[in-house]
This record gives sequence, structure tokens and C-alpha cells, in this order.
Amino acid sequence: CSSDLVFRCVQSLVNSINHAIAHHLDVTIELRVLDDHSDEAVVAQLKELCQKSACAWLLKTTRARGQGASLLEQFEYARGQDALFYFCEDDYLHEPSALLEMCRFYRQVYKICGTHLLIHPQEHEFLYTRHIYPSYLLLGEHRHWRTISHATHTLFLHSATVKKYWDCFANTQYVGDRKRRRLGVESRTTNFLFEQMPGFAPIPALAAHMQAEGCLPPFFDWRNLWERSNPGQ
Repeated sequence: CSSDLVFRCVQSLVNSINHAIAHHLDVTIELRVLDDHSDEAVVAQLKELCQKSACAWLLKTTRARGQGASLLEQFEYARGQDALFYFCEDDYLHEPSALLEMCRFYRQVYKICGTHLLIHPQEHEFLYTRHIYPSYLLLGEHRHWRTISHATHTLFLHSATVKKYWDCFANTQYVGDRKRRRLGVESRTTNFLFEQMPGFAPIPALAAHMQAEGCLPPFFDWRNLWERSNPGQ
């Protein structure tokens, strides 16, 4: 990812954190950034962005280089905790209400059904073109939520899920590994979680995956959100 993309995505996440706190979300939020050995200028900018957040934050350099190493490190940390976690890659651009709505929807479903769940912050375009399957639609406070059976490694879930289904997370360490990368893809790791518990994506989306045009959610004004997430404003 380009630095500008990462900074705008981080800024959008900070905006979402601050929005949740301003709207009295009754949980304590902590922002943890795992940096993959970036140069000093990038780290300095990331720290400036974190300082804009209204919550406690920590920026930590990963033990080892590479996407797989950072994925494994974040899941290992969550495995020993007792909390809700939002694992987020650095190329997701968030609506201000994203964290607030994901947390409230999670707790609403958990209260009614008594089961943990998975939330991915957007649908993908290919759900309407190449990978169509039946879904249930639930009405939340501000939007509908669609059941899904796959996602990227960007997930909102409870740490109990990581602990109970560790086998679905361990091989994420191979993401980016030239010889064993196929072992780390979502279809062989975290997507197995959807066989164990319900998973949902919001309609309209609460975030946009900015990796490529084919990853963007349908009917989503990401350009406006991009401008509103300018760290220089």
C-alpha cells in the first residue's frame, strides 16, 4: 500500500474510534498498531495519527517482518485476552460510525442468540457477480446486515473465538510466504470459522477495502470518504 492510502485508512479508523467514544459506547477502547518495521518518517506519522485518538493507544514494531508474522502476532495477543477485538488490515477506509455500529450489532445478536459471531465491515462486489449464495438479512439499528460465509482477515469478533478455534488462525503466519502462502489464505484459515458461528456484513458497508477495484463494496461512495479522511485536514 502507498503511505497516503495507509495514513488515510488509519485516520478513518481514528475518526471512527472518536465517534464511538463521543456517542457513549459503553466499552473501553484501546488502539494497538503493529508496524512492520517501517522507516522512521512513516512511524512518526503513524504516531501523530494515533495521538488524535480519544483512547489509549500503543504502536509496536512486530517481532518479525512480513504480513504473516504480523497477523500471527495480533491473533496470539488476542488469544490470551477476554475482550472484543477488531482486527483490521491497513487498507480499509472506515465510515465514522463503523466501530459503534459493529459493536452494538455484535452485542445485540449475542444478547438474543447467546452465541459469538463474526463481523466483516463490508460486502464484496463479487458476491453479486461471481460468488453468489443465499443469505439471511437482519435489520439493525441503522442498516441491514447480511449473513456471509467468507471474508478477509479483517474481522470483528471476541477473543474467546480466537482461543477456541486457534487452528483457524495459526496458519495465517504463512501469508506472504512464497513457498507456503496457500496455507495462509482465508479459505484455509479464518473462513472455516463461518462453519462454527454466524457471520455478517453490513448493508450499506461500514468500510471499504481499498486494495483493488474488485474489492470495493457495491454502491459505496468511497471517494467522499477518502476526502474526509485526509490527515492534513
